Amino acid sequence: MSRTRPRDAARKKAPGGGPVAGLLAEAVRHHRRGRLDQAGGLYQRILKADPRHADALHLLGLVRHQEGDQAAAGDLIAAAIANNRGNAAYHNSLGLVHLAQGDAAAAIAAFGDALARDPLLVEAFNNLGNAQQKAGRAEDAVRSYDNALALRPDYAEALCNKGRALHALDALAPAAESLRAALRLRPDYAKAQRFLGDVLAESGRTDDARACFRRALALEPEDGETLAALAALEERAGRLEPALATAERALVANAGDIRAAVVAARCERRLGRVDDALARLRGLSLAGVDADGRAHVAFELGAGLDRVGAYDAAYAAYAEANTLAEQSPPAQAVDHEAMPRLVATLRRTFTPEWLATWTPPVTNDGPAPVFLIGFPRSGTTLLDQILDAHPGLQTLEEKPAIDVVRHAVAAMPGGYPAALAGLDADDVVRLRQAYFDEVARYLELVPAVTLVDKMPLNTIDVGLIVRLFPGARLLLALRHPCDVVLSGFMQAFKPNPAMVQFASLERSAAFYAAVMDLWRQYESVLPLCVHRVRYEDLVTDLEGETRRILSFLGLPWDDGVLGYAERAKTRAIATPSYHQVVQPIYARSVGRWRHYRPAFAPVLPILSPSIEVFGYGADDD
Repeated sequence: MSRTRPRDAARKKAPGGGPVAGLLAEAVRHHRRGRLDQAGGLYQRILKADPRHADALHLLGLVRHQEGDQAAAGDLIAAAIANNRGNAAYHNSLGLVHLAQGDAAAAIAAFGDALARDPLLVEAFNNLGNAQQKAGRAEDAVRSYDNALALRPDYAEALCNKGRALHALDALAPAAESLRAALRLRPDYAKAQRFLGDVLAESGRTDDARACFRRALALEPEDGETLAALAALEERAGRLEPALATAERALVANAGDIRAAVVAARCERRLGRVDDALARLRGLSLAGVDADGRAHVAFELGAGLDRVGAYDAAYAAYAEANTLAEQSPPAQAVDHEAMPRLVATLRRTFTPEWLATWTPPVTNDGPAPVFLIGFPRSGTTLLDQILDAHPGLQTLEEKPAIDVVRHAVAAMPGGYPAALAGLDADDVVRLRQAYFDEVARYLELVPAVTLVDKMPLNTIDVGLIVRLFPGARLLLALRHPCDVVLSGFMQAFKPNPAMVQFASLERSAAFYAAVMDLWRQYESVLPLCVHRVRYEDLVTDLEGETRRILSFLGLPWDDGVLGYAERAKTRAIATPSYHQVVQPIYARSVGRWRHYRPAFAPVLPILSPSIEVFGYGADDD
């Protein structure tokens, strides 16, 4: 974070006849060397003689800010501004105080005030970006960092922060590029190494991420945030004992590190030490912890309580977790109605009458991908791992390739989905190329190997998929609707327009019902090539169900698919099921919703049509 530096002020007379300028200069020297007590004492001497001395008020405010007394800092800097409203540095410093207090909106306003007074104040652009990130406005933050970099291209801190914002936007390759640029300027920049490690971890490059964290720790051996990040990486990789030991080191460095505490508890739960995990979580002091941090604690507490069979308490923990997650700035910044609106629009549009207006389909110019669809928490990650273990298949795990095409269609005259009707051959070829260009960002396609695009909510865009790839084969993953809805409610998803729908059982059920109603409409009006896979059948007859899937795909049997769990240990799995699919097949998640039956009373009427259509009974396990 860019801070306002102590600066010299105009000469005035100090107590006892000495020049204020000399006293102020002495105070600034102490301040720059980190001697806050001496600097603060001298600033106070100046203010005793001249209570309206703006520079002394400002600089004493910075001392209080650095000491952690944000209330006093804010009062002092506000007084400085009252005496000199035109000083951009004062507004910048007030923004830092607001940011330290967790008030991102006030910080954004203060940094805006600073830039209105000095549009070349590069630090204010960087700080504005930080405040915008805190408010969940990552796209705005990237623009602010770019403004800072336009003024100072070698601004390593802005490059580092831009990388973090791009990561929040899931732009992993540009995020890594920005962070590497920061490290070229400052090879000893430990924070940039940590952020790069986080990006590489999410990109599936576990070994490279681990190396980044190790380099960061070589620079700052007991940095709690880096230790927590390394612990999280090891836990996701299934290295539970090393992960737990690293999390404990992080907590020694910073006893209040919520990420480290949650990772430690998760390791204990996965190691079978559930009582230890619960005791750890219940013993945490959450005073001053933001809503997002408290939500992660509550989600993990719910998981532990569920594991020991304390279902009422688990449900209460999950409900609290979702309520807290809804309060986080990233969740508040999401348009919660965007996905329901899209689904409703598609249902209104995809009618036989409208489809009759479509231009003729464009024959595929090569093998079409297979699309693995369904609904989040329907078993798609398990299917993904099984299929990827076949030598004739390679899977793309939950990347926005179809989203890119949808956005391209939305930019055409008529928008999405209306523009689908009039696509000509050139349009379709261009859109297919956009799809494969996006795929290439994440996966190197192997000739003669079929791509499986696994994205559960591509169910919503089946009409687009059929328009793009006529006759494409669809694998529809199904699971008891109640188990699907409960499992979504139990997950700490990253906020986006789809995942915010899981904040309550009722909203989850409504979203599920809307999406699956749209699916049934697609089935009734579109020529689909689809094979249904029920999770419950897959976990009870893995080989039989997999043989049927491969037959549908026109592929021979391969024994490697039965060893998917071992192979999955070498892959980075981005979904919440990462720790489940590396285990031998199990059925303990089947019928889990029955433990929470009282909570489903208002939900069952919403789900009943899907329960019936997909061949489940309300009492099925």
